[in-house]
Amino acid sequence: MLGEKDQDRLRRLVEVVAEYDLRRVVEEVTGGGVAPGVMASLAARCVFDHVASLVFPDRVEDVVDLLHRWGFEVCAPVPSVVVRDRLVRRHVLDADDCDVSIVKARPGRAPRGSQGLEVFVFPRPRKDDPVAAAERRSRHEDHFALRVTHPGDGGLGHVRRLLADALSMVPDGGGHNPYDGEGGSSVLYFTAPGGRLELTCDGIPTDDV
Repeated sequence: MLGEKDQDRLRRLVEVVAEYDLRRVVEEVTGGGVAPGVMASLAARCVFDHVASLVFPDRVEDVVDLLHRWGFEVCAPVPSVVVRDRLVRRHVLDADDCDVSIVKARPGRAPRGSQGLEVFVFPRPRKDDPVAAAERRSRHEDHFALRVTHPGDGGLGHVRRLLADALSMVPDGGGHNPYDGEGGSSVLYFTAPGGRLELTCDGIPTDDV
């Protein structure tokens, strides 16, 4: 089963997906307004892709079943690489025992490419599990994500520089997950006064980012 705290968190993600767009995501993460030229440059290269959180059910299937009941189209879970490694480092866990999955979901009948949910699932059946308690307090893995629609020819590097230089976001790691999509996906994380932002794109970037 999925506890009430985690269900409440997922309900909030559903509200965000229904209410937010690119401008609102960027303004919330930066904690203020964004210059029109910067926003236009981001909008030419990015879309709001998803909002994410980490939950701790008894089983991965508990999350899949719940999202189905809520009317979402749910992709088959895939192994996490980046978040798993971050949890291993933060909590000094054995990587072989840290089985973290990614469950992606989009609202039913939503247009192709619309924003959705990304739920990191770390089964922890113990109700008093210290890792789950610490992560619920810190929400380290909560984030908004922008998908770079044209990452080649310097596109990903341009967006990264906009976030770091024009919006003063602080780089916070990243990586490549070979299990996510055809050819895998790459992510770069940033922190800012209003939270964390992920840049994601398909494949492995080959230009200078």
